[in-house]
Amino acid sequence: MLELRGICKRFPGQPDAALSGVSCTVNKGESVALVGENGAGKSTLVRILSQILRQDAGTVFLDSVDVLQNPEYMKHRTATLFSGESSLYDRLTARENIVYHARLNGIRKSHYEHHLAALIEELSLSRYIDDRVSTFSRGMKQRTAIARTLITNPEFVILDEPSSGLDIIAIESVKAIISRLGMDGKTILFSSHSLDEILCAQRVIILHAGRIVCDSPVDRFLPGRGEDIPAYLRD
Repeated sequence: MLELRGICKRFPGQPDAALSGVSCTVNKGESVALVGENGAGKSTLVRILSQILRQDAGTVFLDSVDVLQNPEYMKHRTATLFSGESSLYDRLTARENIVYHARLNGIRKSHYEHHLAALIEELSLSRYIDDRVSTFSRGMKQRTAIARTLITNPEFVILDEPSSGLDIIAIESVKAIISRLGMDGKTILFSSHSLDEILCAQRVIILHAGRIVCDSPVDRFLPGRGEDIPAYLRD
């Protein structure tokens, strides 16, 4: 279980805090969508969970382990896709990027080979898997980055706007992957601006101005319950 207690973050020169006392839990095997307008604090929260940023106050626990005191515990059990930052090596092929990441994380070929084949199929990468990333569109880079994130078969997956830059067909692939990860018992926290994608989750947490303003089961966001859907998601 992931537990956040009173997470606060303020950036120098900014009049308002990026996060103000964020507290919530994500249960093991649960899929949670993190929703909010641009600037609501979603990416800041993702970076804190991924230990890219350090919170000013508050504590993050994973399986009751204090992540700040035991950073390696979080590192070895999670994988994160950052929004707008594929961080791929342009001179390498898609396959080489994915395999390099697996080996960097100590995953043996016998363990990642079958998983890689499944990801290539799920993300429709077969035509491009041995092409250099430098030739890819933004959407193809995003697909490759998703495959690289999931190749380690992590227990806890964090996806920051995974469908960003993707076409309709690829977005359907991402939705299918989120559903499949849930069926595999993975714990998933993902941010999104897409109502269709959000409906793949079991729970929805809405951030506004750095605070949680809603934490509810996803069925409140089903068609016919529009009063619970933020206005920017209705169009």
